[in-house]
Amino acid sequence: MDIEIRSATPADVDAMGRVAERSWHAAHAPIVGTEVVERFLDEHYDTEAFRSLIDDETVLLDLAATDRPAVGFVVASPSEGSSATFDLGRLYVDPDRWEAGIGRRLLEHMERVVRRRGRTRIELGVMAENDRAIGFYEAAGYDRIHAFDDGRIDARGTPTRKTSRDPGDRSDGFD
Repeated sequence: MDIEIRSATPADVDAMGRVAERSWHAAHAPIVGTEVVERFLDEHYDTEAFRSLIDDETVLLDLAATDRPAVGFVVASPSEGSSATFDLGRLYVDPDRWEAGIGRRLLEHMERVVRRRGRTRIELGVMAENDRAIGFYEAAGYDRIHAFDDGRIDARGTPTRKTSRDPGDRSDGFD
């Protein structure tokens, strides 16, 4: 299976929306419930939200594609709080492709892009009960920083874990 990682275009919006929907249901519905997931997707993952990300020149939005449209995508943008940091806002892979190394390739790709942009740190948030995602990022060398409340998710207090990694933490990332 050949995976191409490339910049997203407006033609990719529907495919990315399907990946987001399938991923959110598989990963988050068991934690916060289907109703919360549906509401969150409606508010934050509609067509216009993806088009805004594509149009924003400060946002990096790349996708993994095979013979079909997107099978995963990653979004990062410069942090407002630090000139050295990028915030990894989204990294999703179609659940049918979990464990195929696509997420790792997307993450490593984004680390290289961030490094080329002169940044030295990536931070991201993960639901504290999302053991799969936490394990994924920890295996990639990311460290837990602190818990915080992501006000976008009405999940009755489900905490989110802030995670980060500097390029000096591992030699195989941020090159």
